Amino acid sequence: MTKKIRILFAIGSLGGGGAERVLLDQLARLDRDKFTPLLYLVSHSGSLLEELPKDVPVFAFASRNDTPRWNWPGRIHRQLVSDLASVIREQQVDLVFDHTFHMTLIAGPATRKTKTPRVSLIVCDPEQDLTNSESRFLFFKKRLLQQAYQSADSVISVSEGVRQAAITYYDLDPALVQTIYNPINLERIDALYAQGDLRLDPDKFHIVSCGRLHPQKGFGFLLEAAEKLIYQNGLTDLRFHILGEGPSREELQREIKQRQLSEFVVLEGFQDNPFQYYREAQLFCLPSLYEGFGLVLAEAMACRIPVLATDCPSGPAEILEHGKYGRLVPPANADALADQISDAVSNYEAWQSLVPEARKRVETMFDAGGVMGKLEALFERVAAE
Repeated sequence: MTKKIRILFAIGSLGGGGAERVLLDQLARLDRDKFTPLLYLVSHSGSLLEELPKDVPVFAFASRNDTPRWNWPGRIHRQLVSDLASVIREQQVDLVFDHTFHMTLIAGPATRKTKTPRVSLIVCDPEQDLTNSESRFLFFKKRLLQQAYQSADSVISVSEGVRQAAITYYDLDPALVQTIYNPINLERIDALYAQGDLRLDPDKFHIVSCGRLHPQKGFGFLLEAAEKLIYQNGLTDLRFHILGEGPSREELQREIKQRQLSEFVVLEGFQDNPFQYYREAQLFCLPSLYEGFGLVLAEAMACRIPVLATDCPSGPAEILEHGKYGRLVPPANADALADQISDAVSNYEAWQSLVPEARKRVETMFDAGGVMGKLEALFERVAAE
């Protein structure tokens, strides 16, 4: 019998973000006849923990280590590297698969210590992601990440735009980096789509948006567009539902009040089942300033709702094939968002006509079975080499 490949998946936590959802789907679908999955977390926390497959053991830094009484720059990072290396040795890991650049910063030096093969996943435009997430030691972290990606056995990007950006930003050999789109779990989406007793007012035109409440997601521009549509264009039947949580909640809530949008815009919070909103709403809108892939956009297409997205770096244009399956507008442009939402209200049949082919696009390009086949072939090749 061929020995199973022991793969250690690694990420910060299992919060409700797109990267965490993708990792969870990968763990659930990984072929157990060929692979034994394990999971390393920095923090044993997150709303998705309860969905973790029961056969996946978890090793969490925060549970395995005491918080140091004294801290100084680099101390926690060195502890993380040492702890991850210990787990790799103890569990006789054959391959490490790290998600997000935060984890790559740890997995790079840890796998060099243990001489373990590693695949690193880049989930967002690296320059945008790094500069908007990190304020301290930016130059130093970029150098460390460059070394980590260059020393990986393979680097995966979630879109071709991310691939090209990563090659340029980190000076990577193009042969090292390949694009494998995020898997879309259609069975899960279809099941949840049919569940829930949400009933939005049928006399209103409902627009739903979903994502972490963070400046990256561009919700401020959506609020500006809403104000124009309602108070200048007189579209008072519009209702906006923003799903998600994040550090910008209070700021967005203040802006809603300042723009007198409390009757028209609701921050719905994190939703275990966002797809019931897609079932009831008339339009999905992704106003992001940048994305890696745009998982929620592909999920909305799977739910057969017309979609509007910003043509931001770097996923939406690839998902929509440059506007073939939904509308695209420039990022950070509230007027363009408002114009397209107004057009959706006026010409809804034209928007709906794109829906059947958009669903087929997801089934063809992003179905989880095909994506996982590509991932598993890569894992086998890297582990063998």
